[in-house]
Amino acid sequence: MATFKSSTFGRISGKHGNAIAAVRKDGLCILKEYNKPSNPNTPKQQAQRTIFQYGMKELNCLRCIFTITFDGQYGLNRALSLAMKSSIVDEFPNFKLDYSMLLISNGNLEKLALLKIERQIATAIRLEWNTEELMRVSTHDTVNLVFLDPAKKSVVFKQNCAIRSTGSIEVELPPIWKGLPIHGWVYLSSSVGKTFSTSQYIGLI
Repeated sequence: MATFKSSTFGRISGKHGNAIAAVRKDGLCILKEYNKPSNPNTPKQQAQRTIFQYGMKELNCLRCIFTITFDGQYGLNRALSLAMKSSIVDEFPNFKLDYSMLLISNGNLEKLALLKIERQIATAIRLEWNTEELMRVSTHDTVNLVFLDPAKKSVVFKQNCAIRSTGSIEVELPPIWKGLPIHGWVYLSSSVGKTFSTSQYIGLI
């Protein structure tokens, strides 16, 4: 590394042979070895970029939920990182999203012991779960439901729509969803909304 304090040369900048000029934080101008940026664009790198782009396109519709369940503005990135490991399947470039493996939330709260999930008349959905053994959990944990139309990337989020001790809930989905294949998930959040259960896929409804 060479340094220049002489007023003869004035300010030195740019590339000089195999070195490049740079200015340090203290204002001192230095020359350091220039290393050409390496971007071999290998098949592995291509696959990684493509899977990231695919995942971002597929999951962006759930961004507002991920900001809640994965703690803030970078929630989508955290959810995407998990999805790239478990729910985005098949080989580059023919990726697919396995909705049954997609995590809407991830945490330590006890999950619901689901008993029945059924579609009622029109677009109503009814869920029932076991409430017989609630000794180890808070009865005031709240139930959250997420529904997704995969074709239009349209999402319905039913936040804090019941508590664990109620044992059942019936919700109404948009009329335009009648007869459509809709994916659903349920997860629990603590009464103060700071901790969550790992989400449960409730099927293609």
